Amino acid sequence: MPNILPQAANMNRGAWLLTEEITECYRDIDELLIIGGVIWGDNAEDDYFVKSHGVRTPDAFWKVIIRGSGQNERAIAWVIPNSQEATKKNLDKYLVKVDQIEKVTGEVIPVADYAKHEKPSQSWLIPTGCNKG
Repeated sequence: MPNILPQAANMNRGAWLLTEEITECYRDIDELLIIGGVIWGDNAEDDYFVKSHGVRTPDAFWKVIIRGSGQNERAIAWVIPNSQEATKKNLDKYLVKVDQIEKVTGEVIPVADYAKHEKPSQSWLIPTGCNKG
């Protein structure tokens, strides 16, 4: 449901799009579990659609991708600000540990404990030859 909420254009066509491309490529390699959501803030100044549609604007969007199982289970997680600065080239700035998302959202992400505390140094690379569509 996060995709139906108000999103900054550069974020939607930038960092968020790259997470979707990563998902498209890795689902051809392995079974994935993708979980995402929003982080609400208290900045009423960016709630452009409250009067017209009754919808607040999220401060950020988060996504977790889990692949593998057992000792081979891996997760990658991002908290992407809902801003024009959230471009593809900035995606790695938004990498977080899964347990950070759990703390902020109260959600329990179903991934092995060891994977909750790891943060990759960079986002998963798009595999060569991947058809992103």
